[in-house]
Amino acid sequence: MSLKSWVLDRVHRMNGLVARVDLPAHDPSPESTHESTQAHDSVLTNAEHLGVYGPLIAAIRDELEHFVASHVRLHLAIADRDRFLLTSIGVRCPGAAEARQLLQQFMHEFKPEQVKRYLAREVIGGLPNAAAIDLSQFAGLFDADARDDADEGGEYHELLAALRSTPMSTALRPYQVSVLGRWTELDFARPAAAHAYASATPTTPLAGQRCEFDIEDGDGRRRVVLQAVVPGRRYVVGKGEGCDIRVNGTYTSRRHAEIWLDKDAWWVTDAGSTNGIRVESPAGVLDRSGPATAAATLEQPIRLMEGARIVLSARAEGPASEYPCVAMRPPANAAARLTPIASTAASPKTPLTAILPARPAENVFKITAFLVAGVRTLELRPGSLPVTVGRSRNQTLVIDRRHEGVSGHHLDIVELDESGAQVAVHGDNGVLIEGVPHATGTRFRWKVGETMVLGASPHDHPTCTLTLTRQGQD
Repeated sequence: MSLKSWVLDRVHRMNGLVARVDLPAHDPSPESTHESTQAHDSVLTNAEHLGVYGPLIAAIRDELEHFVASHVRLHLAIADRDRFLLTSIGVRCPGAAEARQLLQQFMHEFKPEQVKRYLAREVIGGLPNAAAIDLSQFAGLFDADARDDADEGGEYHELLAALRSTPMSTALRPYQVSVLGRWTELDFARPAAAHAYASATPTTPLAGQRCEFDIEDGDGRRRVVLQAVVPGRRYVVGKGEGCDIRVNGTYTSRRHAEIWLDKDAWWVTDAGSTNGIRVESPAGVLDRSGPATAAATLEQPIRLMEGARIVLSARAEGPASEYPCVAMRPPANAAARLTPIASTAASPKTPLTAILPARPAENVFKITAFLVAGVRTLELRPGSLPVTVGRSRNQTLVIDRRHEGVSGHHLDIVELDESGAQVAVHGDNGVLIEGVPHATGTRFRWKVGETMVLGASPHDHPTCTLTLTRQGQD
């Protein structure tokens, strides 16, 4: 058995990693290798937007894919806190003067920063464990033939050559690519700072924006702040010490998901976890990703719409201590915080004695829910509407799952006035108000002092009742 086959077999078996999505099964057969090479060539070489640079980009992409699938995967299985600082990419053109001239033209036409953005967006961004590749010190491409004294592959040259699943063939491609960089351990202080609560006097970064997330896990509910978020950079969610957003869940993987900001939108994808992820909104499940979905080798990123939250499980239901959830808080309205120094309009004259109209009292009510687990109360204010009620975990008032007649999203409280609340029914079994039924899709007035029964539960199951009172009344 070759060194390459032995190492890959050990990586597959290490800590059960063979079941992970980001660890594809290794097939060293010449047929699969040739088909894989042809697939990359047909996609990249013939792409119109790459033009004459198609073969060069194809060689770079092929080497990076092999590097992440072999060397990065092996290293993270042992030291999951580390990141690889990709400093440069060397390209050789053996026996092809035309290919070398094209390489020189490419290096002259594109700056290292432009190449870095392209690789992050089109190549590295689509690979598993992409968050482990750090491009902050990337210096671009270099002609390795012009630097005979350069150390191809650095100190990892022999290991990379042994782990390569596709032998480089100059007959197929006129370029030979080598990845240069070094491994570095994450700073222990950085994750701790990211998990801290919002300070009373938060610091203002010189660049980037400040993003807040609501976390619900085994440690309860809290808020996590990421300072100076860099667009395109992937932030890791999981229970490992090196994660940017660390959560505590029974079935959470060390590196469970990755989130990033791109074109003013947040995206999320599974990072090779055991249970996958799903994105939920108040109306229900939007999308799923991970091993629990239909068999797929590449998971598409999921866009996070406003009000959506990430549950660290693709299918399973359970408490947050087992399957934590992460929700991004919408940014505060900057316009609302602007206060003009002075107004150009003339100051109105105020009489010495003026009678100001009395400020109307705010309608504040209280819902008391009688459940199997006990009695719960919820305060109702106009500013907190709409209020949702149901058995799903993302409802404002969560009903026990033992009340089988209650739907996941059973009703909404959409309006308050002096007499009570306006209610919209969504549950399949409707509600009863003082014995009067209200079916799905109806709206009605819930008056103060009335008792509401949620759903038509079977006789052998407990009934869920809600009462509406004014705040301060016993």
